Amino acid sequence: MARLASDSTAINHNVDSPAIGPKQIAIFVVVSLALLMSSIDSTIVSVGLPDMVVGLHTNLIWIGWVITAYSLMQAIILPMAGKLSDDFGRKNLFLVAVVLFTVGSMLCAIAPNVYLLIFFRVIQAIGGGAFMPSAAGIVSDVFGEKNRSTAIGLFTSVFPIGGIIGPNLGGWVIDAFSWRAMFSINVPIGIVLLAAGVFVLPSGGRVAAARSIDLAGAGLFATGIIAVMYGMTVWGNEANVSLQVFIWFIVGLVSLMVFIRHEGKTRDPMIDLRLLRERAFFAANLYNVLYGALVFGFFSFIPLYATYEYGMSASASGFILTPRAVLMIAVSAISSFLLIRFGYRLPMILGIVLVSISLFLVGQSWHNATIFGHGISNVVLLSTLIMISGLGVGVGGPAANNAAIELMPEAVARITGLRSMFRTTGGVLGTSVIVLLLAHDKNQGEGLAHIFIGLSFLVLLVIPPIFLIPDGARMRHKAVDMSIDSGVE
Repeated sequence: MARLASDSTAINHNVDSPAIGPKQIAIFVVVSLALLMSSIDSTIVSVGLPDMVVGLHTNLIWIGWVITAYSLMQAIILPMAGKLSDDFGRKNLFLVAVVLFTVGSMLCAIAPNVYLLIFFRVIQAIGGGAFMPSAAGIVSDVFGEKNRSTAIGLFTSVFPIGGIIGPNLGGWVIDAFSWRAMFSINVPIGIVLLAAGVFVLPSGGRVAAARSIDLAGAGLFATGIIAVMYGMTVWGNEANVSLQVFIWFIVGLVSLMVFIRHEGKTRDPMIDLRLLRERAFFAANLYNVLYGALVFGFFSFIPLYATYEYGMSASASGFILTPRAVLMIAVSAISSFLLIRFGYRLPMILGIVLVSISLFLVGQSWHNATIFGHGISNVVLLSTLIMISGLGVGVGGPAANNAAIELMPEAVARITGLRSMFRTTGGVLGTSVIVLLLAHDKNQGEGLAHIFIGLSFLVLLVIPPIFLIPDGARMRHKAVDMSIDSGVE
């Protein structure tokens, strides 16, 4: 695999990268707007969880599906979207994704009960899952090998922008209107994005008349994860573990085993298991699964924690995410430009350590703290502690994204889809476990504090796989240094 990566890099270096001009910048803005819309939706939903529980007359177990069903469908769509992006045209897939996401958002806004809301979130996720692979493919084509790493790294700063807009706008909308209005926000953005995409995006990419899509594999994977998640839901609604819970877990595990067997035999699999047999690919995706499971749940439940433990309003619980997002934007941008100098490995490790520190401190559940005799409001205190995690994600995010892509840069859309699938799958399972634990805790604010402390130690398990991922940026930097030294001599 090292030879494959180096050969691909050599081939790409022989292709001149296009100069960055107004056209390239316009394309980047359009695809970034799609990622922004998806990010806004994710953060708004987190802020709206307490109000949805009341408004839909349901409980946290079922409301948890509003997050996990969306994430699960994204996990299924991501690898297929990468393949479709390569084969049917990046622009075509991107525009279809915009339509599905916008229509799904509109349906979520009028959902009469939690069950239909979950279904409409699935429709929304089909579009949202296709954004990142198609956007990464478009940017890779437009910016070329020379500027690809920086452009894709800058994607990391787009999500925190949604992290600023989403919670604050969502908190205000929820307090002023209702939780339904938070889904409506995506509709005008989607209409503008669709119009801009038609005229701005290039019609690049190979188009095939017929291409095998592994629907059987997708069905087996979905069945496996849904069965495990539903088993957790049944468990959360019962005082003890029943036979039904074991049955659902067995169905899920058997489905996943059949899925793996199927993927090894089918001609055009959803996941190419041959890649996972390579140490570098296996390590990269193990990192993504662990990161998703141990970090994504933390971010999803911060507004709920602020509401239950600190009694904050939707606006206040949304605002506490703002400093974190601002810092992520600044640090991600800086980190993207310094990847070649510092490599991928060091920023990834530093990022995990900072997230661990933030988790531990947030879990202390400090109230009305004082420093040198001066009182600090709970909003300021919690915002500051969460901001440390934003620093960690900003430092490590661009490095992690590019480290995976560089393993096979000629298939950037597929690699992006696979990476996102494993990270999202980890997030789905991690979020489901958190919801299950909270269902059996009478004081859910205190329960979340204990969960955060536990996660602060578990997240350190993400560090060992990093040492198995090749540090391509560091190797290129050393090669440049050796070339300069040779020239001097």
